[in-house]
Amino acid sequence: MLKFITAFLIAILMMVSVAPSAFAEETSSKEPLIRGEGAYLIDVLSGQTLFMKNPDKPLAPASTTKIMTGLLAIERGDLNDIVTASSSMHNNKLVYGTQIYLEPGERMPLKELLYALLLNSANDAAVAIGEHVGGNLPNFVEMMNQRAREIGANQTHFLNSSGLTEAGHVTTAHDLALIARVAYQNPTFAEYVRTKSQAIVRTKQGSPTLMVNENKLLWRDSTVDGIKTGYTAAAQNCLVASVTKDGRQFIGVILKSPGHEIYSDMQAMFEFGFTQFKETIFKPSGSILSRIMVNNEPVDLILDRPIYMTQKLDKQSSVLNLRVIPNSSSPLSSVKEGQVVAKVEILEGNTLVSTLPLKSSRTIFPPILNSNVRSNFLALIRGFMLIGVVLSLLISQKIYADRRWRRQMQIMKRRESNS
Repeated sequence: MLKFITAFLIAILMMVSVAPSAFAEETSSKEPLIRGEGAYLIDVLSGQTLFMKNPDKPLAPASTTKIMTGLLAIERGDLNDIVTASSSMHNNKLVYGTQIYLEPGERMPLKELLYALLLNSANDAAVAIGEHVGGNLPNFVEMMNQRAREIGANQTHFLNSSGLTEAGHVTTAHDLALIARVAYQNPTFAEYVRTKSQAIVRTKQGSPTLMVNENKLLWRDSTVDGIKTGYTAAAQNCLVASVTKDGRQFIGVILKSPGHEIYSDMQAMFEFGFTQFKETIFKPSGSILSRIMVNNEPVDLILDRPIYMTQKLDKQSSVLNLRVIPNSSSPLSSVKEGQVVAKVEILEGNTLVSTLPLKSSRTIFPPILNSNVRSNFLALIRGFMLIGVVLSLLISQKIYADRRWRRQMQIMKRRESNS
């Protein structure tokens, strides 16, 4: 009886200790429940999709618009520029909601305004930056849309630089993930959006000076390192966030979420990515992906960074498709070693996930330069040969003269001895 009771208790303990882990394994493999209307999770290194919900549904982005505003300010502006606020600061159709209360004529460095834009989400800062970088706001908005097209965010249409509600000002979860991925790969942008708080200098007394990052995950989770929040009544809660752990980085997007559960939903999406996917190197740095001919000589096209591939743990490995596209449709007459002469598009099925540059493996001189070099080389060889002939003649002549002198001396010595 004692043995039976002991065996029964051990069995119960084993069930208690094993059941939770088995349950956790079963539930962790399920896709996360995201309460927002649109969601997307992307692997930054590979560009591949890990999770999506209504990825192409047009939705209002609210202040996540400022990701593009900040990226353009860094790419096209000079951070040391002094921005002068215009009379637009008093235009309540352009500027309302969250502000740092810029006054017309107030001057601030662009690098300081970016803290107000990306941390505090100030709408007046967005307008001031747009007018400064673009010359005027409509031109800056066109720059935003052009940059979105370059990135591949083809379903995005911006109408302002702040994200305030306007009919037709829309993006998608997929597009916003693409924009955020490109933005975060800019080191200056990444440094801004991972900053928790920053004091800025203001000339106007009583103006807000401490800019605090609105991304609550940045404060709660040490692995989260950006990017941007957003809220309007029409857009509801929006969040774009970056997480980096064990050398892997994901960017998540959730749009039109009803409440603060957007943060726990984002963390659940991140956990899904880390536990259900693995990252491998598909092509290492230094791989030769193609070859071109330059002046009838072969030149290898080389990767200078790895191509990564993300795979779900419970699925068979798929193969990425690579498409090499030369930068020029015309044949090259010359090329320098390390010159970017083509790009490789990386596709998952028919979906473009990333693009990387390809560099030349060697230097090829232009034809005229080649013939000149050859002519100069031949002329140099002929010159050396001529010098050699002349030196040989001179040496031979000197040897002949020395011999003749010695003979004469010997004859003179014999005559003297005979006399």
